[in-house]
Amino acid sequence: MNVLIVYGTTEGQTRKIAARTATHIREHGHQVELQDSAALASDLKLGPFDAFVIAASVHQEHHQEIVTNFVFAHHELLNTKPSALISVSLSAALEDQKTEAQNYVDRFVSVTGWQPRMTLLLGGALRFTKYDYFQEQFVRFVVMKRSGDPSPERDHEFTDWNALADFADRFLETAG
Repeated sequence: MNVLIVYGTTEGQTRKIAARTATHIREHGHQVELQDSAALASDLKLGPFDAFVIAASVHQEHHQEIVTNFVFAHHELLNTKPSALISVSLSAALEDQKTEAQNYVDRFVSVTGWQPRMTLLLGGALRFTKYDYFQEQFVRFVVMKRSGDPSPERDHEFTDWNALADFADRFLETAG
């Protein structure tokens, strides 16, 4: 099977997630092309791919515009082949915010017209080492207060790698 993974990332965690997904799929004997949505070639041909995984992070309650535009432009093809969405957000990592994380996916699906066969809500990361003062203050006040660890001295990764591997396995079973 030939799989295209397109990802959108802001701080790099979704790139890491997409790369780990690609490695996992390759280890199961499939071909994978990994594409950053910010650098997609305008002449990229989607026809040769048998399946698609779209991985996008959520910021300010929306998935990246470039990923949304890509999916909207290709939703008809995506709907005819096995496809999956990995939605990366801090809301997905916080138990009391799972409904909000699902709402981001529901809105994305509604706007794009795409009906992915599978979706995964996956926690992202906080990169305190890359934030400016105002970003750090916002994260400390809003996000870290909920998780109980307001320490900006280090980065925090909330990605459940086992859940990602299980998701990739299920995707391969249904797509194959």
